[in-house]
Amino acid sequence: PHTQRSKAKPELHVSLANSITIDCLLALQFTLYLATTMADDPASFANLDDVQVSSFHLDLAVDFASKTLKGYVEIKAKALRESSKILLDTRDLAVSKVEDSKGNSLKFELAKAHEVFGSKLEITLASSVPSGSEAAVRIFYSTSPQSSAIQWLPPANTAGGKHPYLFTQCQAIHARSMLPCQDSPGVKSTYTATIAVPNPLVALMSAVQAEGSGKKEGETTYYKFSQPVPTPSYLVALVVGALEERKIGPRSSVWSEPEMVDAGAFEFADTEQYLKTAESIAGPYVWGRYDILLLPPSFPYGGMENPCLTFVTPTLLAGDKSLATVVIHEISHSWMGNLVTCKTWVDFWMNEGFCRFLELKIIKALFGEKHFDLHACIGLKALRESIKLFGEDHNYTKMRPELKGVDPDDAFSSVPYEKGMNFLIYLENLVGGDKIMNPLLKEYCSTFKYKAITAEQFKDFFLKYFSGKIDNEVLESIEWEKWWTTPGMPYKANKLDTSLLDACIKAAEKCYGGKVVEASEARKWDTSQTVVFLDKLEDIQMEVIDTAKKDNREQKEKEKFKALLSELDAKCAFSKSKNSEICFRWYKLGIRAGLSSTFQDAIKFVTSQGRMKFVRPLYRLLFDSPEGKKLALETFQARRKNYHAIAAKMIAKDLKLSSEQSLITMRARGHGDLDCRGQRVKQRSSSESQNKDIAAKVQADRGISVECTCIH
Repeated sequence: PHTQRSKAKPELHVSLANSITIDCLLALQFTLYLATTMADDPASFANLDDVQVSSFHLDLAVDFASKTLKGYVEIKAKALRESSKILLDTRDLAVSKVEDSKGNSLKFELAKAHEVFGSKLEITLASSVPSGSEAAVRIFYSTSPQSSAIQWLPPANTAGGKHPYLFTQCQAIHARSMLPCQDSPGVKSTYTATIAVPNPLVALMSAVQAEGSGKKEGETTYYKFSQPVPTPSYLVALVVGALEERKIGPRSSVWSEPEMVDAGAFEFADTEQYLKTAESIAGPYVWGRYDILLLPPSFPYGGMENPCLTFVTPTLLAGDKSLATVVIHEISHSWMGNLVTCKTWVDFWMNEGFCRFLELKIIKALFGEKHFDLHACIGLKALRESIKLFGEDHNYTKMRPELKGVDPDDAFSSVPYEKGMNFLIYLENLVGGDKIMNPLLKEYCSTFKYKAITAEQFKDFFLKYFSGKIDNEVLESIEWEKWWTTPGMPYKANKLDTSLLDACIKAAEKCYGGKVVEASEARKWDTSQTVVFLDKLEDIQMEVIDTAKKDNREQKEKEKFKALLSELDAKCAFSKSKNSEICFRWYKLGIRAGLSSTFQDAIKFVTSQGRMKFVRPLYRLLFDSPEGKKLALETFQARRKNYHAIAAKMIAKDLKLSSEQSLITMRARGHGDLDCRGQRVKQRSSSESQNKDIAAKVQADRGISVECTCIH
C-alpha cells in the first residue's frame, strides 16, 4: 500500500489543517460545542455521550482493480467524560490493525454485522482518557467492492469511455462503508486527507486542496486536502476520474469529464450571483470554495451539498440554463444543513426545510415575489404525492418521524423538505413577514454555526429572539408539537399567491375538455409553469381514471388520454424536450394512458441516468401497468449494476425484488425490533400494519419520489 512507501512511521495528521489558519473564534466555539453536546442517535453504534471525534486524517490509495480504498484513518477524539473505549460505525470494512499515537497496537473488535447499520468497531484504549482530554488512534483498513458509499464505474460507463471513475455518496448513513467513523449528523469534525490515484486521474474531495497536492511519484499522483470547517460524516465526499476544470467565478469552478465540462460551465455560469444573494440573507459563506462537480449519469440525486464541491446530475444540462437553479438549493445548504446541522435524522426537516426556505428566498430576490409562491405550490404537490404513497397517518409523514430501527433512507421523501418549509413560512407570516424573519435567519446561522442542533433548540432560540419584539400571545399561539408530530399535510395551510399558476392550471383543464393548448401559448411559460401544467394534467388523469375504474370505464378514459396526448405532442413536442423535468412528467402521463410510444422512451430515459427522482416513479408506473410490468422487471434486472447502490436498493424494493421495509427485513432475519444499539423498539401495532401495507401502496403509486419532487 502507498502508506508504506516510506520507512519512517507516518506522523499523526489529526491536527487541524496545517495549511490554513483557523479563526480563533471558530476553534473556541467548536471546543465548547464538543464539550456540551450530547446525542443519542439510534442509527449509530458510536458512544457519542462518552467521546466525540474532533478531527481525522485519511490516507488512502484508490485501487480500481480491486474496487477498494486501502490505507488508514487517524482519529482524534475528545472525551466528554472519562472513557477507555471508542465505539465507531463501520459497514463492510476490513480492519487489519489499530494503533495509538505512539504506534502501539490496541485491542479492537468488530461486532457481527447488523442488516441495516453495519458493524460496531470497539477500540479499547491503553488507559482511560479523562473528561476534556483527547485520545488518538490510527485504524488500518480497506473498503469492500460492495461499499454502499462508493460507486465504481468502468470506462464504458463514463462520458469519455477511456478511464475508470469513482464517486461517493455518504448521506445518510453510508460514510461508515467508506471509513470507520461516528456516522451521525450530530458529530462534526475537521479533516485532512492524502489520496493516491493512478495517473492521469484527478481526485477531488469535499475540502480544499492543500499545499503539495498533485505531486507525482511514478505512476501515482498524491492529492492532499484540508477541510478546516467542522463537517459531519455524511458530507465527506471523494471523486476520482478524468476531470477538467472550468472557472465560472472568483470562487467557483465546474469540474467534469472533458466531454461535459464546457456544457456544465455554460449551464452554471450564474453561480456567483446565487452565492452573493444567499450571503445577503444568511450571512458570510465560510467554506472558501464553491465548486460544482458534474457527475456521470448514474448519480442518484439531483444534487448533493458536499462542502466546497457540490455534486450535480447531468440531467440538469438542458442547454438553456432552465434547470440551473437546482444549484440554488445546494448553495442554500452551505448554511442550512452544512453550517447548522440536524443532530439526528429525526430532525432532517431542519436541514431540508430550512434549505428550501432559503432557496425560495433567493429565488424571490432574483426573480420576484410571485416565484417564491410558485415554487412553494409545486412543492406542495410533491408533498401530497409522498403522503399518498406512505398513507396519511404514516409515521414517515411527520416532520419528526420515529426512526428507531429504521434505515433513514427508507424515511426520506419530500416530507421534511416541504413540511419543514411550510412550517417556516407559517412562522414568518405569524411574526410579520420576511423583513422581520430574514434577520432571524442570519442570527440563526451565526448563533449555531459549526454546530448540530435539535428542533427544541431552534424553538428556544426563536422564542428568545422574538421575546419583546412580538406580542407574547402570538408566540404562545404556536403549536410546536402539533406541527412536528401531526402526520399528513402541514398542520396549518399557508395562503400562497397562485397567479403564476392559474393560467397553466386553466390550460390543463381546457386541454382535458378538448381544447388542447397551442404551442404559442406553451412557449410563453418557463420550466416551472410547464411543470405546473403537466402536473395538473396528471392530477386530472389520475382522478378520472380512478373514478372510471369503479364502473369499468377505465379503458375508455385511457383511450381518450391517448388521443389527447398525441394531439398535445403534435403541437408542443413535449416528447422531444431536452428538459428532464418535462420529459419525466410526459412519460408519466403516457405510461398511465398506455401510450405505446412512451414506454420505450421511458425505458431509454431510466437507463440513461440514475436520478432516483426520475427512475423510481417511472419504474413503479411501468410495474403497475399491464403493458409495462415485464418490461420494468427485465430492464432493471439487466441494468441493475449500472445504478448506484442506493438507487438499486430502493428500485428493487419498488419492484418487490426485496423486503418492503428494512424494519420488517430485520424481523424476518432474526434481529427483532432492535435499533442499532441493540435496544428494543417500542411496539406500535398501527405502525407495524402501516409498514406491512407500504408495499401495496407503492404498487398503487402514481409516481412519487424519495427525492424532493419539486423543480429543485
